[in-house]
Amino acid sequence: MSYLKLRRISTSLTTLGVLSLCLLQPGHRVTGTLRLDPRAHIERGDRVEKRYQAYSERLTKHYAALVDAVKKNAPDLLVYLQPRGPILHGYQILPRIMPDVPVETHAHATPVAYSWPWTDRLIDNGWREIIHSEAELRRAAAIDSIERRAILERLAQDYEQHSRRLRNIHAHVQYNRLWQAAIAKDRAGYDRETELYTAVVERQELLDRLNRVHARFEPSRASFDSPLGLAEVSGSLRKREALLTRRIEGAMGDVQLPAFVELETLNNDWIFRVPVFTDIEDSDYVAAVKEIIEAAWRLKDGKIRYRVEIHVTYVSTDELYSEKGKPGIGQKIEVLRHLERFPSGSAILTTGARTTHVQADAIVLGPHPVAPWVLAHEFGHILGFRDRYVRGYKDLGEHGFQAMEVVADEEDIMGATAHGVVQRSHFLKLLERRVRPGSHPKAA
Repeated sequence: MSYLKLRRISTSLTTLGVLSLCLLQPGHRVTGTLRLDPRAHIERGDRVEKRYQAYSERLTKHYAALVDAVKKNAPDLLVYLQPRGPILHGYQILPRIMPDVPVETHAHATPVAYSWPWTDRLIDNGWREIIHSEAELRRAAAIDSIERRAILERLAQDYEQHSRRLRNIHAHVQYNRLWQAAIAKDRAGYDRETELYTAVVERQELLDRLNRVHARFEPSRASFDSPLGLAEVSGSLRKREALLTRRIEGAMGDVQLPAFVELETLNNDWIFRVPVFTDIEDSDYVAAVKEIIEAAWRLKDGKIRYRVEIHVTYVSTDELYSEKGKPGIGQKIEVLRHLERFPSGSAILTTGARTTHVQADAIVLGPHPVAPWVLAHEFGHILGFRDRYVRGYKDLGEHGFQAMEVVADEEDIMGATAHGVVQRSHFLKLLERRVRPGSHPKAA
């Protein structure tokens, strides 16, 4: 699969990315002689995955021993140790839509990196925590009942942290498997993305430096910090920042608006009408998704109003499949073959993925809860926008690749999905694909 196709599979690991980036670290590297072996990422990944499986089995044994001790000595604490059932994915399985709560914003995104060595480090940390908990459980068995209960209560309450750590490491394993394989398959494409990544990071460093220069400026100080010196330094930095911005926008700014999107103008309203086929049987759920997306993709600019209107057409499973091949609720499906069954000339909203993502012109829902802004972000891909974050890489030789990510625009819904918004520039780019030059609306 080419880079151009893989980058459209955005939130298949946007969901995993949100889960895992909390423990990613910027710029970690592995030193040593690089070995340009195309299988290095697979071999290294196999070793890490074996360690992850051993770690998972060790945690399972600890859980069983802890449950047994709690049952015998403090059964009321079992409430903290309820087993977490597996998250099932399949046909007609719908993710819960989470409340639309404010998300803390950041001045800019910090570059993050992930690799097999870093995943190994997370496993090492997890091992240490399990060993400590096992020791505490053995100590509880050898002391009096009052102190024993205190230890068991602490271990029971801490188990959820063990469980979260395990899920996070699993997310890292899956993330590395996907993107390191993609890098190995399309080195040329990711070489270009790495150049773009470098430009985004350098631009942010220049902006940070400009902020520091202005913050340090005091009129009473002489020489370098004089107004003339400040203007000279600022001018040089801003010229470089402008050059990098043009380069970044040239690489990221284009939009591939599908032919099925129609534009209609009514007085000061510019309306993009998007037909969507869906086989989701829950009509209330579909209506909620439609409302969320239309609310996000709406903007007023003076007297001009831009908006997206979604026109949903239900296609039943019976229409897509013969009676013999019709999937049941919860059944695993081959997503690509499933999408091929829909009529052409429309976007698609369907189910059956492991995680919510866009594939071709379809939003394919997974089982994990989704926030409204995730749905709005994914719909941006339907309109033809690419992600406004960049994924580059470093070759770590025998350790595979280090994948690196940075957000290019913290205010853009296609970059910082948790707090970015739909902007006027989005609609102007769409208009460039639908109206003749010079006929764009002008804000009053």
